[in-house]
Amino acid sequence: MNIRLGIVGPEDSLILLRKVLHEFDREITVVEKIYKDFEDLRDIASVAQDVDIILYSGQAPYFWVKSNVDIAVPGVYIPRNGTSLYKVLFDIYRDGKDVSALSFDTISRRDIEETYMELNLPLTEIFTMDYDKYLPYEKLVDYHQSLWAKGKTRAAVTCLNKTYEELKKLGIPVYRIYPTVSSVRHGLERAMMYGESIKLKETQMALILVRVEDLDDILYESSSYQLQIQLLELYQVILGYGDETSATVTKTGDTEFMIITTRGCLEESTDIFMGSPLLHALKANTHLKVTVGIGFGRTAKMAETNARQAVRLSKENGSDCCFLVTEEGKIVGPIRENRLNTEPLSDLNLEELAKKLNMNVVNLNKLKASMRRLGKNEVTPKELSTCMSISQRSARRILAQLEEKGAARIVGIRRMSGKGRPSQVYQVLI
Repeated sequence: MNIRLGIVGPEDSLILLRKVLHEFDREITVVEKIYKDFEDLRDIASVAQDVDIILYSGQAPYFWVKSNVDIAVPGVYIPRNGTSLYKVLFDIYRDGKDVSALSFDTISRRDIEETYMELNLPLTEIFTMDYDKYLPYEKLVDYHQSLWAKGKTRAAVTCLNKTYEELKKLGIPVYRIYPTVSSVRHGLERAMMYGESIKLKETQMALILVRVEDLDDILYESSSYQLQIQLLELYQVILGYGDETSATVTKTGDTEFMIITTRGCLEESTDIFMGSPLLHALKANTHLKVTVGIGFGRTAKMAETNARQAVRLSKENGSDCCFLVTEEGKIVGPIRENRLNTEPLSDLNLEELAKKLNMNVVNLNKLKASMRRLGKNEVTPKELSTCMSISQRSARRILAQLEEKGAARIVGIRRMSGKGRPSQVYQVLI
């Protein structure tokens, strides 16, 4: 199984990554992205469109991309933990610096304390600035410089190259923490396991059941011969769908049909379950009442069991929708012909809703008006930015805020035409 791996980092970090990559005998296609400044990562979509997973050299570039660029490809980063401290502490000790008067960033207080205890180093007060979101390097520089100016530290220890260079310019003794070989190896293993998981999920079995309902009513209104003609027409529609999606179609009974395909093919056909082209074709070309259910599974039996559960749910909700039951038992739906259908989040008035979502009323009103103009409840950051006349970054921030408050959820990925990067699709629930 060939994994397409993107690796992102400054040149010195990628030198080590390349070296460790030679240890792996798996099929790997590597696409590199070297940066000197985070702004160089603005075009990371050119890498993302050609890979299954991205491995970042550290958490700083990972969080920067997450905050500033809209890409759908998952990513992991090589952490800086206690083991990464050993070499830099040795260098500081060798240079005659006081190891009990240092300022750190990125690494957690717990990791620092444990490392000092393991090495029997004196520990009086620890200064560290760890983070779990993007933090501009200027803030890290100010943090280290402030402690140095107050006489609280004898040197700074940073994980970021940019911070390291700026502190050197200021004349502050500074050391940089590099990833260890073992942490790089572990990061690569994680990335490749993640990539394999994505690949396996794409090839996971997907089974679609189409069942004709209310035969007695049909026979009451028409002859048995006419029913057979309608069933043949239905079969032709299903065969056509199977041909378009490279699926296998079988009849499991006079009034039940089974379509066997893969999850990857089905996601592509339905635009990540934004709608059901099969359901649309059935409604447009036959007059029979049918229910449709989709099941995923590691085995054919599991996929069929889940598909039958999905058919029952579809029947309970009417014939103009279908449901999906995943391998984990998660229920997705109802999926309509064109898009998922959900109920609004609440019936709160505008002021109450704005307070609940931590938004101002003007922006919320503008958002609701934009969604009405779009005529749908799914939207990408680009679509929302155009409709609200704001930047894509602001649109992403609004949608992320709605998701955090339970007023929106990510329902899929929309692949743009040509070489445009994939974009997350949000379902807005207000």
